[in-house]
Amino acid sequence: MNPLHRIGVLTLALCAAPALAHAEGERERGMRLAGEGRCEAALGDLASARASSPRDAGLAGLEGECLLRLRRYGDAVRALEAAVALDPARADLQLALARARFHHGDPSGAEQALAQASSLEDDAEYQLYLGMLALERGETAGAVQALERARSLDAARVEPVASYYLGLALAQSREPERAGIALRRVTDAWAGTDWSTEAARRLERLDAGPERVVWIAAGSGIEYDDNVVLRGRGAPLPSDISDEGDFRGVWTANTGVELWKNERTTLGLMGSYRGTTHVDLDEFDAHFPSATLWLDGAITESLSGRFRYDFGYAWLDSDPFVVTNGWLGSLEQSWKQYGRSEVFAQAFLDGYFFESDDVPDGVGAPGSVCPDPTQPCGPPGLNEERERERDGFGVSGGLAHTLPLPTGSLPLRDASLSAGYRYTGFDAEGREYSFDSHELHGGVGVTLPARIDFDVVAGYAWRPYRNPTTFPDPDDLVDGVQYGLRNTNRRDRTARVEVSLGRGFGEHVFVSSHWRYLDNQSTADVFDYDQHVVGVMITLGLSSKL
Repeated sequence: MNPLHRIGVLTLALCAAPALAHAEGERERGMRLAGEGRCEAALGDLASARASSPRDAGLAGLEGECLLRLRRYGDAVRALEAAVALDPARADLQLALARARFHHGDPSGAEQALAQASSLEDDAEYQLYLGMLALERGETAGAVQALERARSLDAARVEPVASYYLGLALAQSREPERAGIALRRVTDAWAGTDWSTEAARRLERLDAGPERVVWIAAGSGIEYDDNVVLRGRGAPLPSDISDEGDFRGVWTANTGVELWKNERTTLGLMGSYRGTTHVDLDEFDAHFPSATLWLDGAITESLSGRFRYDFGYAWLDSDPFVVTNGWLGSLEQSWKQYGRSEVFAQAFLDGYFFESDDVPDGVGAPGSVCPDPTQPCGPPGLNEERERERDGFGVSGGLAHTLPLPTGSLPLRDASLSAGYRYTGFDAEGREYSFDSHELHGGVGVTLPARIDFDVVAGYAWRPYRNPTTFPDPDDLVDGVQYGLRNTNRRDRTARVEVSLGRGFGEHVFVSSHWRYLDNQSTADVFDYDQHVVGVMITLGLSSKL
């Protein structure tokens, strides 16, 4: 080596030595402080050491552990995700990440990390979080098994948390005596702590029986609807309606109470109201109160059932419009990390309080002269008032599935994908509105940064009607001339999309915005339309336990 080159290398090494020693000192000091439990003091040194050794997974993991102890869960998640990215094979880092995500309110992310730490199944802390996540999913038997194992592996390490959550799981499993034993273990051994206080409250509730909930919510907002009257493309508006789009105020209310409840079954009653007040088209102001009686019950650990009866009565422009009755039964199956499935069957009975006018009959074939030269006339023998009667009985059934989505290192929570199918058949008293419908629908939901809920729902329905329409094409309407009707059955194809954004402020205020689009393509021109609705809502809610 050239002497000058050797001198240069030696000089660089001598200059770098103090910096390396300083970095090594920060590392050792940070690790020592963290080991002593002085995490607030350790964080600065750990951050500096990480800057000097960005590929050191152990340093990132130690920083994450300290942040976790300080309950800075969001920062802990980021540090531990960086550690796992550097060394994904380390099960201890995956377990720490699961803990951080759980406390940060991301149970699906916690489950993903915990699954990567399965080699630690004989670790008490692994079993503790396995049990708490099972309880979060409502799988009480799995929660009890994991929490009891956590205590048997190393009770000193997981108490009082394991006994507290074990008490909750046993209470939900309808084992009040064993639940009481677990909760009293917390009150006796951890007296004076927050865990003891909360366990004592749970014991009081356990002695009093299952809690019942009552709630009330009210909302108001404004919407713009570009097709209030659902005007068909190319169809003229009635002469007394000047426009089809309008702004409107929207009012909602909802209240309910659990009437009766035991460990596995709940009987409840709910009342709802939705009303609209238009700026210009006040003849379309609507009021729609409804009531629901429901019965929920757990059939097995992962299977639940529901039966519900719905009643609704609507007014349009202060006149009675429709009364509806509905009966629904459903089963919901949980598949743990694979989401949940639902199958349902429904029957409904609708009665309308308005009738269509009977169109004067013509005397012959389309194009013939009408008896009254001042207005069009229809086919002879067709009673439009009777054939457009909408009262009827319908049935519906289908299935749906919701699947949790992994978010990885993205700053997202509670991501899910849903999809389903629904069949509906309706038998109206008049021939115009009897149909069969097949609908596919799907959606995505996720909580964005800043706790903003984002949801997209879309659907497509094919609705073959059982008879030809009694409505003529608007272009065929000529005063004094008999119009003709199509002799093929009506067919509708409906596409819909809804996008919403919302955010809660505290426990009682929720602000949301939405956009809805509906495109109904029909072989009957008067039913061939599209519609855009945009709006914002503010909802206030309160709930209490009885």
